[in-house]
Amino acid sequence: MALRVTAIVALALLLAACAQGPVKPSANDPFAQAQDQALALGQVLGDVEACDGEAWLPPFQEFMAAKRKSGLDGQQTATIATLVGSAQYRSDPSLIDCSNESRARRSAALDQMRTEW
Repeated sequence: MALRVTAIVALALLLAACAQGPVKPSANDPFAQAQDQALALGQVLGDVEACDGEAWLPPFQEFMAAKRKSGLDGQQTATIATLVGSAQYRSDPSLIDCSNESRARRSAALDQMRTEW
């Protein structure tokens, strides 16, 4: 239920951010980089939430703190948070592998992502 509410809120925030029109990203644009990172992070955190509950929150908070430090403004960080939340949603959580091997892969993926934030 909480995941569904998060997805709805995320979608609403994303739609509000998109209403302002497209921004042409550049290769050195921290906002454009953060968007790609947010989608990748959200996919991993969706699996973490399904398997480990609230364990998804600390990596999300770390990511958002790093994005604020990189100079993103409030509206940009809200958009990034929305993208993470949208990417977390899975239509069928039963397809998520919660084995120890998958948990180790998710942990390694998060460690790698942290080096890019």
